[in-house]
Amino acid sequence: MHDHSQDGPAAGLLQVTRDGGLLSVACPAGDPLLVDAPVAPGGALAAASVRLSWRLAGGWWRFRHKDAEWKWARTAGGAAPGGRSTMEDESGCPLVLVSESPTGPDVVEGEVRAGARGDWLRWRVQARPGEHFLGFGERFNGVDQTGNRLYVWTEEGAWGLGERLGRWLEGVSWNPFPNGPTTAYKPMPFFISSRGYGLLLDTNARVEYDVAASDPGVVDITVWADSFRWVLFYGPEPARILELFTGRTGRAGVPAPWVFAPWNDAIYGSESVRAVARKLREEKIPTTALWTEDWQGGYWLPPIGKSAGYMIFPIRYEIDRTLYPDAEDVADELHRDGFRWLSYFFPYLLERSREYREARDKGYMLRDADGGVSRVYILWHRYGHLDLTNPEARDWYMGLVEKNVRAGFDGYMADFGEYVPPGAVAADGQTGLGSLHNRTPLLWQQMHREFWDRLRPDGDYVFFCRSAAVGSQAYAPVLWSGDSNTDFERYDGLPSNLPAALSAGLCGLPVWAADIGGYMSHTTRRRDKELYFRWTEFAALLPVMRTHHGTHPRKSWTWDSDAETLRMFKDYTRLHTALFPYLYRLAQEAADTGLPAVRHLVLHFSDDPECWRVEDQFLLGDRLLVAPVIERNARGRQVYFPEGVWIDYWTGEPVRGRGRHHAAAPLGLIPLYVRSGRLLPTLDAAVDTLAPVSADSGLLGFADAQSTLRVTLYGSGADEVVLPDGTAVSMWRSEEADGADMAQARPRFTRGNALAVPADDELQPGRLRTHPSARVSASGGPAEVILEKRSGERLAGASVRGGPRRSSFTFEWR
Repeated sequence: MHDHSQDGPAAGLLQVTRDGGLLSVACPAGDPLLVDAPVAPGGALAAASVRLSWRLAGGWWRFRHKDAEWKWARTAGGAAPGGRSTMEDESGCPLVLVSESPTGPDVVEGEVRAGARGDWLRWRVQARPGEHFLGFGERFNGVDQTGNRLYVWTEEGAWGLGERLGRWLEGVSWNPFPNGPTTAYKPMPFFISSRGYGLLLDTNARVEYDVAASDPGVVDITVWADSFRWVLFYGPEPARILELFTGRTGRAGVPAPWVFAPWNDAIYGSESVRAVARKLREEKIPTTALWTEDWQGGYWLPPIGKSAGYMIFPIRYEIDRTLYPDAEDVADELHRDGFRWLSYFFPYLLERSREYREARDKGYMLRDADGGVSRVYILWHRYGHLDLTNPEARDWYMGLVEKNVRAGFDGYMADFGEYVPPGAVAADGQTGLGSLHNRTPLLWQQMHREFWDRLRPDGDYVFFCRSAAVGSQAYAPVLWSGDSNTDFERYDGLPSNLPAALSAGLCGLPVWAADIGGYMSHTTRRRDKELYFRWTEFAALLPVMRTHHGTHPRKSWTWDSDAETLRMFKDYTRLHTALFPYLYRLAQEAADTGLPAVRHLVLHFSDDPECWRVEDQFLLGDRLLVAPVIERNARGRQVYFPEGVWIDYWTGEPVRGRGRHHAAAPLGLIPLYVRSGRLLPTLDAAVDTLAPVSADSGLLGFADAQSTLRVTLYGSGADEVVLPDGTAVSMWRSEEADGADMAQARPRFTRGNALAVPADDELQPGRLRTHPSARVSASGGPAEVILEKRSGERLAGASVRGGPRRSSFTFEWR
């Protein structure tokens, strides 16, 4: 036995032992966290030699492997300095080398390395009764993966069968999805256990997990490599685990402020883009970004023209001068009108194109085993894959991108990143099967981040990505869910986006979005009005709100399909824009602590067993509870309320947790609650954009948005919020101060000046909300106000200090 708890500076904290070859990690109090699960009478580690073959099936790789018998390590040899031990097989031959030791007060690191007779490794750890295992990257099938088999191999997400046929899959052990329902654009070898620890496998190899599926007492892990490192993070709270995890793998930067105002898609050419921009401004729908994925070309699928799908493939790298003959002029006009303009890129080069020939001749693409170009196939077209390990190739490719940016674009969708073939070979010797496939999303995002930081060091840009790996949050400003179906199907429609958002946040991806209305209509029903309403409600409460025209734009419901939809869309874009101070604060919090904007309930209520099971609602930050409606024809839903009192955002009615309550949800109204006793900072001016605008534009832009601030205290109690610009707001309300008292209260300013008429709520959808109990506005500078009865009894108060000087502050009590 070797007791590693005595090694290093963290002695006496986490307890790490390997007794008889079996690993145990315990918390400082001695309670077990991670414990090996041996195969009787052997150990919990094994190695095998494997023969592997593969084939391409659509956008997915199918593997067939034949492995020699797994050899299980049974005993531990002597421990070497630093805690390294040799694990032996039943015949006494060295099989694996292991080491582990605390590297901090709440972190243990280890390594497993195969001996000469193995190229794959296997590790079994205990799963205790009732234990939950959350995360594993962004997953659409669920957040808690207990009872599932899944793998870490980045690829296209699962296809659903639509609402009608999809219900047949409920409870079955198989399904017709390519590679099953756990396929993922953003898989990660990281999970959080309800026992109080997180486990990261620090490897880019493919990893397979059997999460208490074959044996309810075991998490069986197979790593397709002859070595891997692992890191255990002790919370015990999930929020602390996530803070430690992102502290090691990287924290997000804070995107440009305009990223948090709504984005709208605009395609079909210069005049169409102008028309969309004009209508958004005429309708006073706050929008900052337009994104145009067909800048390099688009066409209708034959033979039925505009009733069919609209395609942008094959992708090229020159502006389509038929669709966009005056792209530079369009960009100038959009910028004058307070828009940013976004385009589209991916890491592939169309065979027979000029760029392909140049990259081939210079050796800038991945090679196959014979030294030729390693090809990928996307929608009937063949491409070469840019070699992202080659600095010269990256510089050459970003030269293509820079031409696009110089035309007037401010960012783009950096799509794909999942298609590296297993047999591909990079310039640095990496192979697809070895480490390159899962590492490519990180390389793809790192290249774009370096490019933009060089080109616009002020941060005035954005790019958004579909694929991801551990650490992507340090490079990609925004990530989105992927190509969801345009329906309510649980496996790939609107409902699947909730577990995707929650699991992505639990794995360090803090700024996450989804295509409003979904994208794929090839195999499912077209996007309809009800779906568009429900998806818009959901997207407005995400950090980034973005529309997509979908695969069949002429047949898909959109924001201006009728007057009712236009009014609803306007309400929710205004709500999303009003939340900018709060969303921007959450982005800063993610940069500081790693906590995401969209949060699983366990990040704040981990001591509530029911919160570990809730996967169809979320917290936006620490004070908004969001319960999207994700069933067709539903006009209400059950909502689980954690401990405390929650105030209905729309009606002001309180609901007391813990427990489930029914929430009415007519079409156009999402169940939304604010934690009682908490402040919610919002914008107060009905802005057009969060980008800067000139004084003579006639538009309200970022400076106007910053000139006013509304802060609302929900319920009773006291709270303070500090915004990233240094503004600190404190508010309180007495437990005894009811609505009638507050409505008749007199404001007394002890600092600052009152405004003659308190400001109306101009930006949030006020027509849908009840009036506040009380509202007071102050003009500029620091201010402090007390609300009193005529008898002098104090009912509530508020103060603001620091930050930039504003023309007005509005305090509300609801």
